[in-house]
Amino acid sequence: LGTARCWLNGRSPGRCCNEHHDGGCWDEGHQRGDQTFAACCGTLAHWGVGIPRTRGGHAPSDLPSCAEDGYVPSPLEAGFSENALEWTANFTTMCSKLDRDVRGGWIRQVRDVEPFSDQIFSKLCRKGGPPQLLEPLAGLLRDPRLTCEGTGFLHYVDWLLVADASSLEPRARRVFFDAGGSRFADALQFFLAEYRSRGIEFDQIFVWEARPQGVELYWEGTPREIRDAVEHRLTFYDGVPVVSELGAVHNPVARANEACRSSDFCVLKLDIDRPKLEMDLVAQLLESTRQHGPLVDEFFFEHHVRGLMERYAWRGTWAVSGETPSE
Repeated sequence: LGTARCWLNGRSPGRCCNEHHDGGCWDEGHQRGDQTFAACCGTLAHWGVGIPRTRGGHAPSDLPSCAEDGYVPSPLEAGFSENALEWTANFTTMCSKLDRDVRGGWIRQVRDVEPFSDQIFSKLCRKGGPPQLLEPLAGLLRDPRLTCEGTGFLHYVDWLLVADASSLEPRARRVFFDAGGSRFADALQFFLAEYRSRGIEFDQIFVWEARPQGVELYWEGTPREIRDAVEHRLTFYDGVPVVSELGAVHNPVARANEACRSSDFCVLKLDIDRPKLEMDLVAQLLESTRQHGPLVDEFFFEHHVRGLMERYAWRGTWAVSGETPSE
């Protein structure tokens, strides 16, 4: 059995990938036998590239255009939203809501192994445009396989469903703001490759990293051809922390408000592991959206809260930042 067929037959993703790592991966018949576990069965942000798919993984083209602006959470997301404390009280309860069919369907659909389900994926609408499908806010807001199939999925990113080119206006400028960039290969390489696989190339990229490291260390491990294709579009603020002062040049929300128009496509990734500063910036983004409409189209953010995730990483985040969670 190939990996995709194994999943479709109801076996767990982890078991399929371990037992069929030498199969045809997701692109049956292409690069047969030379893919790794991570490339075929789970994509890590570190050294990540675009997610292999069978047909392209775009949102369904037969969905009707949106009659009005709005957001429609899927039944899965609505259930977790309405029962957040109860459904995440322990791993047994949470994994019963994120059962094997849900987990497998979620990952298979991102990879385009099977059609998207509105029981899993939520919809974002802008009047007159096609609906954009989004991964649901469910579980620990991480990979749905985390804990339900083992802790090895803590840093996997192939559960994310980013926008594709159908979401863009014809002359849209495309800008990516990366607040907390670490090194290029740690996360941004995955995001740019994933967007590119869905037809979106960014015109400008801005990266902030508080720890000074130098340009060469930032690009360490990046294939030369990728660096050559990206570097001339990327502005790297080495050793420059982001701030929350309104209008400041190194406030990424202020920069997005200044650079982006409603007709553009702008993405903000916020991952600086300073919870209070992050929440200040989130509040500014929400207020800006209320006043001026959405200028940031996609926002990637890890909200550090109390709960089951504390035992994996967030407790360390609070210790390093010297902050105590309030919720």
